[in-house]
Amino acid sequence: MQSSSKTIITNRHLVYIVVVAVSIASGCALALPFPFNLIPFGVILGTVFLITTFKYPMVGVYLYMFIFFFRPQEWTPIQLPYEKVIALIVILTLLMYIAFKDKQFMLFQIDKAYLAFLAVCLVSIVFSGDIGYSIDYFIEFVKIFLVYVFASRIANTPKRFNAVIWLFVLSQVFLAVSTTYNYYTGGAQLSMGIDRATGLAGADGAYSDANSVANSLVLGIPFFFFLLKYYQSAIMRLFLLGSLGITFWTIIITGSRGGMVGVIVIAMLLAYSTKYKAVSTIGAIATLSVFILFMPSQYKERFSTIFHIYEEDGSGAAESAQGRIDGLVKGVIFMSQRPVFGSGFASFKWENRQQYGIWLDAHNMLGKLLGELGLMGLLTFGLFMYMIIKTMQMIRYIYHRYKWEYDLERAMVDALSYSFIMLAFQGLIGHNIYRFNWYIYACFVIIITTIVNQRIAQMEKEDETNENNAQTFISNENITE
Repeated sequence: MQSSSKTIITNRHLVYIVVVAVSIASGCALALPFPFNLIPFGVILGTVFLITTFKYPMVGVYLYMFIFFFRPQEWTPIQLPYEKVIALIVILTLLMYIAFKDKQFMLFQIDKAYLAFLAVCLVSIVFSGDIGYSIDYFIEFVKIFLVYVFASRIANTPKRFNAVIWLFVLSQVFLAVSTTYNYYTGGAQLSMGIDRATGLAGADGAYSDANSVANSLVLGIPFFFFLLKYYQSAIMRLFLLGSLGITFWTIIITGSRGGMVGVIVIAMLLAYSTKYKAVSTIGAIATLSVFILFMPSQYKERFSTIFHIYEEDGSGAAESAQGRIDGLVKGVIFMSQRPVFGSGFASFKWENRQQYGIWLDAHNMLGKLLGELGLMGLLTFGLFMYMIIKTMQMIRYIYHRYKWEYDLERAMVDALSYSFIMLAFQGLIGHNIYRFNWYIYACFVIIITTIVNQRIAQMEKEDETNENNAQTFISNENITE
């Protein structure tokens, strides 16, 4: 006779043991000094958030994209590094969602090009003069890739994409409003002989530089413009027009000459993109003229020096222009010394100091790309951009072929196209090769591609169903006869 065995410890018992152990540990932690006594609350909230994110992945996407776009850790009084904890939980749970729940991960051509560029950046660190600095900067750069991965794979429906786009657009509005508020409440910085508006976070924030604020706002203008074209609601259009107005004014009070030139360039490009090119161009010129008319005199004088690139008049225009040229020339020189992988990721300033005694970055995108990543960097980043352009052209072709309506996804393809153009334009006067916009915009392109593919698959499925129904109907007719 076989004796039956009884299970003494079950899974339920293990759960009870874990709950009791965590409760005891949490109770002990409450006796610790601040901020360590907050650990139990953090554990509880973290566990709830992890479970919620795994079950509803878009909660994690929305929260992290809010942190990514709005950067609340820079302007809120909370000193705890909560954004890093949230980022880690979100990224891990969303990657787990993709691996264990979604169980699919399609690689697009843009993905492969991005991975190739990322691999070149990693390998180039070996040739860096300051490997520690390059590694730290590379880790920050990889965070953008992680956002690209989980957002592009999970925010893959029209409703989700709409939410992510509006998070980005509203972050642009917030940047303009908060910068203007900071300027008029005593936060202006005296630089280049004028008061310049900077980000709300001050010297420690991502937008501590007035030029960075202006360039970011210029990149948002195409989104406002094409959303105006898409939305028919009077209230929505009024909001978007107001957002454009505050954006233009904020760029003015940054005192950024590059930002002002960017406004003029994008205004002319967008005017030319409309059906009534002449009327739109006149309207754009008239609008810019109104802003110039009400512009304070210190900024009129500042912007009037834009074309003084051959004059040593103390405006800094000639020196600034020469710095951009020097950045390109030095980038070519650094590449000639290490043709394949350049002088190393994020090492232009270090190399500049070693060879020329100046701790200064390239202020030129091509110079920085060639100098730091060499021919492999040029090849992989060029491939990355080629794949993006090719994909957007294919999306346009599909909309034309199927005669689809002008929806949000189609409007965003137009907005992304012009924002990419402005990124390239800004690259002439700035080293923006690692700027997040390149890669987050690529994420948007992937999402739109996924939505378009889903729409085509649904159409083919419906056509197949209709065809089968028609065959059944004909068959029934034959039987009747």
